[in-house]
Amino acid sequence: MDRRNVKNVRIIKNLLQRPSGEWTKYGLAKASGCSRQWIIQFLRNLEGAGFVTGTKVNDVMGLTKFGASILPRPLRSVEFHHQDPLAALTVAKNEYAITTTYAENEITHHLFRTRCEAYVTEAALKRVWKKVIKEGLLARGNLKLIVPVDLAVIKEAFIIRGLRIVSMGQLMIDLVKWGGPGVEAVEEMVKRNVRYG
Repeated sequence: MDRRNVKNVRIIKNLLQRPSGEWTKYGLAKASGCSRQWIIQFLRNLEGAGFVTGTKVNDVMGLTKFGASILPRPLRSVEFHHQDPLAALTVAKNEYAITTTYAENEITHHLFRTRCEAYVTEAALKRVWKKVIKEGLLARGNLKLIVPVDLAVIKEAFIIRGLRIVSMGQLMIDLVKWGGPGVEAVEEMVKRNVRYG
């Protein structure tokens, strides 16, 4: 695991969450779990690439694509098929955060819900696994559970209509990483200036 990329992705997510430049360097460092010196150096790199000026995001899509390119690979991912993927997640309790099409559909309704993808803790993955063995299939299907390198992804979740959804920055990065219609959805979110959380 590359701790630098974990910290850098946290910084990018926070910048995408509040792109108008309202972050102070100290506040951004505290929210991202790193030192002020780290923030200063990383912002300098982002400024050099033209993504930001200070903490103001100049190129939202460019910064999102950069975040997707450095996103650490998950520790583990498992795919299932369940008649009701959201019902299968109930045993995960508060240890999950939905992303990609299911999350985007709750916010902007641009994408059709194709597969429920959710970040989970190892403990939640085991609980869902037991439920799916009884009620579903262990095969590539409509539910993908991802154990992230950085559990902050789950802790940062927002509740929208009773569902735990990843942060705005994480959703944008995940959709761009997903590609195709996901990139179009992020472009639509940027155009509409969609914000939550």
